[in-house]
Amino acid sequence: MLTLDRVLISYVIGGDRKEIVLTLEQPQKDFFYINEDDALSGKRIQLNFQSNELVLLDKVEIFYTLDYAVTRSIFANGFQSWSESKLYKKMDKIKPLRQIAKSIMKPYGDYTYFDYSGKEGMIHSWTYTYFHLPNKRILFFGSVDEKNAFTNFVHHVPSNSLCVMKDVKGWQVRGTHILADLFLSENSERGAFQHYFMLCGYEEPKAEPAIGWTSWYHYYTKISEKIVLENLENFKRNELPIKIFQIDDGYQTRVGDWLSINEKFPNGMKFLADEIKKNGFQAGIWLAPLVVERKSLIFQQHPDWIVKNSDGSFCKVGVNPLWSMAFYALDIYNEEVRDYIKKIFNTVCREWGYDIVKLDFLYGACLVSRNGRSRAGVMSDAMQLLREAVGNDKMILGCGVPLGVGMGTTDYCRIGADVHLTWDIKSLKWCNNRERASTLLAITNTINRRQLNGYAFINDPDVFILRRKKQFLSQKQQYSLLLANLIFGDLIFTSDNIADYDENTMNLYRSIFPLVKRKEVIVEHAEGLYKIFFQIEERRYLALINLSEKDKLFKLPTGIFFDAYTQDIISNEQTVLIKKRESLLMHCCSAGPFGVIGTKGHFFPGSEIAKIALQGTDIKVRLRKGLLIDPIVYLKIPKDYTGTTINGNPFQLVSKKEFSIAYIQLNRNENI
Repeated sequence: MLTLDRVLISYVIGGDRKEIVLTLEQPQKDFFYINEDDALSGKRIQLNFQSNELVLLDKVEIFYTLDYAVTRSIFANGFQSWSESKLYKKMDKIKPLRQIAKSIMKPYGDYTYFDYSGKEGMIHSWTYTYFHLPNKRILFFGSVDEKNAFTNFVHHVPSNSLCVMKDVKGWQVRGTHILADLFLSENSERGAFQHYFMLCGYEEPKAEPAIGWTSWYHYYTKISEKIVLENLENFKRNELPIKIFQIDDGYQTRVGDWLSINEKFPNGMKFLADEIKKNGFQAGIWLAPLVVERKSLIFQQHPDWIVKNSDGSFCKVGVNPLWSMAFYALDIYNEEVRDYIKKIFNTVCREWGYDIVKLDFLYGACLVSRNGRSRAGVMSDAMQLLREAVGNDKMILGCGVPLGVGMGTTDYCRIGADVHLTWDIKSLKWCNNRERASTLLAITNTINRRQLNGYAFINDPDVFILRRKKQFLSQKQQYSLLLANLIFGDLIFTSDNIADYDENTMNLYRSIFPLVKRKEVIVEHAEGLYKIFFQIEERRYLALINLSEKDKLFKLPTGIFFDAYTQDIISNEQTVLIKKRESLLMHCCSAGPFGVIGTKGHFFPGSEIAKIALQGTDIKVRLRKGLLIDPIVYLKIPKDYTGTTINGNPFQLVSKKEFSIAYIQLNRNENI
């Protein structure tokens, strides 16, 4: 199905430019050789270099013949945290950024690295790609090591070809190096990704799943010490056991001047870290340590610290109207910059005492290859510097980072776009900006990068929003966002002022505690409707998330289902409607004579129940620890069942045609 045709290598040695071609029949030439070996469920392909002479790499392209007739869709992974990542129809096209937007938006994504053709059937994917085969299998192709060169898998469906492009420009090599390390596997989705990460060799993330609060998506840069303390008190007063309390952008005088705190924080940042930890939470803080805004003291006083383009101009990383517009990249190879970064984190992590640092706009470090390193090499060196400065005893939440390098170097990592207060921004969508703030893109990425969670890092799907004020999402759209985050993410943040919640909203928020582990997750996708099957312990669930602009119908399989949103009981193969931008979550009742139909207490109905057993005429129900709501439990029982109590208390009974429903409210703190 996939056959290696040739490897094209362009390089410079002694001032002379050379170009060579390798094949499996002629695998070695000059300083380069390629080999292909069996590895786990597939093949491992390595392109090697060995020479005592100094060689400057310019281009490495590996060409394959691939039969696309067997698939309808191709997964394209975006370049960095925010970049759109999804399944495309094989004759779709990824549209280039419009010219009018390039001056502002070009640095954010891969527009600097890759020339978009905009043609049908030209789909490109960074770090890994796959497409679906018959019998629930996939053809997976991924880069095992991104430390020295980013990898772009470029599908050209009309010609049945795939080009693996290694972004080696600027990389100087001498000695022994692996220039490309690829894994190809035809397997189940789970099997392919498990074997891929086994070969990558990342250590198991030391971070744990967590629920937290962050200031950004409600207050943005308008935060203050007073606002932070008020929100901290809200969680204390409501006895909500979040793990992380994070202060985002807005405390510093300028981006880049991280140790200069503005007048809205009169007692300084150590005071707030201490207050957060007094309340039993981990203290988190946001920084963008590799960039500086134009009006910062660092930019004004140390222009020699700024990365330069080939023409000598400053390397602009982006434009932010909440700052002083343009911001620029710091040169991590400048020793004074390295010392400054180490000083920042010694202060933030040691003197102030913050436990978690959210590091943003990290892509800015690698827009320019330099110091004998490719762009990926620069990014890897930057991440190594940040880890050294932060320390292994503190947690890094990466954001705006090229995922190929973020894997294995961050503890938590954003895997999607910034959530927006609307569903999408039409003007930015029209510009084809794949890194735009967008609730639609956030959910899309959360679903489609689900396989990374727990292997490369803990997935951060960004925030959910439940408040009614200062946002424009409908309640059903908010539910879709929360549902996707809870199924596929393990770092669950909100920025809401929970003091504004009414009783129903507070109960919905309380229902997400404790976080529960999902397993056996299977995702099917067609025309914008995601069908998601998963389990929590032995309980089975079906989620339907409609990200399209059309209402969808779905015929439920045979069985009894409990609608988590409406608490309706549905059976007999009914057809359900999922409106555009909305979702359904169903608990699937077991087929036996006794079973849990549903519950009201946790976001995932039925997950409150740790164990259920019959004991004479009494049904014993043991609840999961950590619940914040006393659940109402609905049990399916045979019509001839003569028992009268649940946990020793009488239950209410509703008779149906083929079974009866026993229901009762239980005490979440009761031990049986």
